[in-house]
Order: sequence, then structure tokens, then C-alpha cells
Amino acid sequence: MKTLQLVCILLCFQLSLFAQNDFIEIEHNEILGTLTFIAAASNQPGTAPSYNQYITTKLGSDTAFQSLSERFSKIDVQASLHREQFPEKRHPFTSTMDLLWIASANATDIDDFATRTIGFLPPNDHTELIAILRNTLPYYKEQVWVPTENKRTYMEQALLPYAPQIEVLFNKVDVFLGSGWSKTTPFRIMLYPIPLKSGGTTAIPKGNNLICSYLSEREKEAEDLIGIAIHEMNHILFDAQPLALQEDIDTWFTTSTNPYAPLAYDFFDEGLATAVGNGWAYEQLHGELDPREWYSFKYINGFGKKLYPLVKKYMDVQKTIDQDFIDQAIVLFGEAFPKAITDLDILMNNLNISSQTEDESLIDSYFTGVRERFRMRSAYFSSPIDSEDSFERFRESNRTKLIVLDKDHARILTVLQQQFKDFPKGLTTDNSYIIGFYDQETKSNVLVINCIQKEDYAILMDKLKAEKYLTHGKIMTTK
Repeated sequence: MKTLQLVCILLCFQLSLFAQNDFIEIEHNEILGTLTFIAAASNQPGTAPSYNQYITTKLGSDTAFQSLSERFSKIDVQASLHREQFPEKRHPFTSTMDLLWIASANATDIDDFATRTIGFLPPNDHTELIAILRNTLPYYKEQVWVPTENKRTYMEQALLPYAPQIEVLFNKVDVFLGSGWSKTTPFRIMLYPIPLKSGGTTAIPKGNNLICSYLSEREKEAEDLIGIAIHEMNHILFDAQPLALQEDIDTWFTTSTNPYAPLAYDFFDEGLATAVGNGWAYEQLHGELDPREWYSFKYINGFGKKLYPLVKKYMDVQKTIDQDFIDQAIVLFGEAFPKAITDLDILMNNLNISSQTEDESLIDSYFTGVRERFRMRSAYFSSPIDSEDSFERFRESNRTKLIVLDKDHARILTVLQQQFKDFPKGLTTDNSYIIGFYDQETKSNVLVINCIQKEDYAILMDKLKAEKYLTHGKIMTTK
């Protein structure tokens, strides 16, 4: 009996070790690779421009492949599902492409992927997608999968020794963020190679998958991927927080009387991931802080470095994020960036754009006009301006409103005066101009562009970009 008990104990111990070792999974997937290949060829969001350039170089003159790319572009994979019960600031949208990425990371072949994705798209689009992937697979094998076989093996072998350390860090971050991640759900680092020595790469957290591209011809790529993995791991766990905690965090930010609270909230997800991944986790892995910049955008880099000591304090005592943490984070943001409240590089991050037109090309030009000059992270569009949809967007707190008067100028100006108590007095609509003001009711900045001729929009956006900081009430014209 004792012998049997000992055998059972040893067996359970071995199974426990096996489960722990399997918690962090690092692998490549041919179906995921095929999907990202055609997505990159079609310039889909979340894919690297360098990958698109590589594919264009190899297959730009192949009319059959170009036809596949064009067909893929016509499928609406960016349609979103909205989790209405979650706070709006927590980006509660999941696109069809997100779900396709997750399914491809778990698929064993095209048929398995087809089964996993039934219902993600209308039936005809689903049939078309599967047909496109079947025809794309041979191209992907020839141009990427087969040529990078040795590199893929090397990358997995280089990363696997880090798995136990990543698991330890994962568990500590899970406690800190209060996510309650199920230990039966693995954290998967899903890789796909870009056969280049230099260029941009992407890392996108989707479900329990971190989908990473990497440059297969570049040395020390594995070391850099570890830092990226920990940073993105924080996003996954932050997104996995229970609804009650998400609502608490939302309340702590939105009810704060500190004027920097809205901006600190805007940058909190990225700033926290930088503090945890590029700061605390890097120090845990290497025994010292990374002396380099932690993020390429100054506000995220600066906020992350300000948050690091606070993150370390909580981590050291295994304390979960709470209201005191949020209150201190808001103060730290204000200390780091006292002029941030009027900095257009920040104000243009999250926009509600409204106009009278329903001309799609004109609407696209409004988005492009912002994107080419500012770091726009999210934007919603509504039309016409005098619709209930636009009025609802006007009432949203802590988001910059960009309103373009491109039709019915005089009438819409009167409508806006009725919608905003703080709307500037004495404006006319005779010439093109841009003016900004602060709306006390929604604690947000409002930019109004009176656009007589469509080409005036770009001129006024250039004027706005040159200002750098918004001066409320200042009128800028095309002259």
C-alpha cells in the first residue's frame, strides 16, 4: 500500500511539473502564418509594413496572388463586436480579425480553421475566406515557411529556456492586476517570421495568445522578443480583469477631481505595461534596469518610468492594484507632463469626429488629415452633425471632439451653439477657420473647423499641427 501511495505521489508530482511547463507555450503555426501573410499583403491593421514590402518584392508581379490579396481586402474583417457591459475606456471592442487570429493560432489545418470560424463572417464571406487561404498557403510555404525552417527552430529553442521565468512573472503580474487568470488556460507566444534583417515588426495580444512577428535574419531577435512578450503579457492580463475591478478602476479615474485624470487614464494601459514589462520585469530577468528608453512615444515612456517605483512597491508585497494606486498614478502623470492638458499630440489621440457629409472619400480625408499629423489611437465618426448619434458623441466625457462644418454652415453653427454651453460667441461662417474651446460639462476639448472648400481642411490641420499646444478661443485661418 505504501509503495502504491508513493507511486501515486510521484505520478501527481510529475503531472504537476508537466502542467507547469506547458503553461507557457512558444510555437509557430502554419495557418496563423498564412493568415498573417495575406493580411500583410493587403495592408491590414496589425501587420508590419516591412512584411508588406517583402511580399510585394517577391510577389508584386504575380497576378494570381495579387488577385487573392484584392479578394481578401474586400472581406470586412474589421467589423466589431461591442461588449457593452465593460467601461468604454477599456476598449471593449473585438473585431472579426481578432477572432480569426485567435482561431488560426489554434488551428491544425485549413479545414480545422474553417470549422473554428463558422459564424464569424456571413456564409458567403466565410466560404471566400477559406478559398483564399487554401490558395495562399502554397505561396506562404514557398516564400516564408520553408525558407525559414531552421530559423524557426532556432527561435523556439532560444525562447524556451525563458518559459519558467516568464511563468513566474506572469503569476506575479496576475496578482498585481487582480486578473484571476485560470491556470488551466496557457499563455501562448505565437510566432511568425518575416525573412528580413531589418524593418518593423508587430506584437498583438489576442485572448491568451501573444501573436509576434520577428525578423528571422536578424541576430539577437530572441532577446528582444522576451521584453516584448512581458510588455504585451501585461495588456492581456489587464484586459482579463474582472468586470467589477474594471468598473472600479473606471470610477477611480473618472470621478477624480485632478485635471490630469483623463489623460492619465488614456495612457494608463500602455504606461502600466511599460512600467511592468520594460521596467520591473526587465529588472527581474537581468538584475538591473534597462538604461535605454522604454517606449518610443515620450508620454508612454515617461509615464512608464514614473510608474515603475510604484509598481515595484506593489509587486514586492504582492498587493493588488487599488484606488490609492490610481490616485498616485494620476499625480505622477501630472508631475511628468505639466503641459500635457493642452498638448495636441495628446488631445488628438482619442477623437470623436463629426461632419455633415456622408461622402466616404471626404470622410476618409478627415481621418487621414489627423493620422498624418498626430498620433491618433482611436476615433469614431458620426454624421450628420445634427443627428442624435452625433449629439451622443458630443456628450461623451474626456474625448476630444473634432467637428467639421462642410455643409449648411450657418444652420449647423446655430445647432452647435445649442449643444455646447461653452461654445465661442460671435463666430461667422464666411471664411474657413479652426477654433478650439474647452467644454466644462464633458471635461473635453472641442475643435471646430469651418471648411468652405475641401482643400482648406488640410491647410487648417497644418496650422493646428504647427501650434503644438491648443490655445482656447484662438482662431486660425487659411491665410
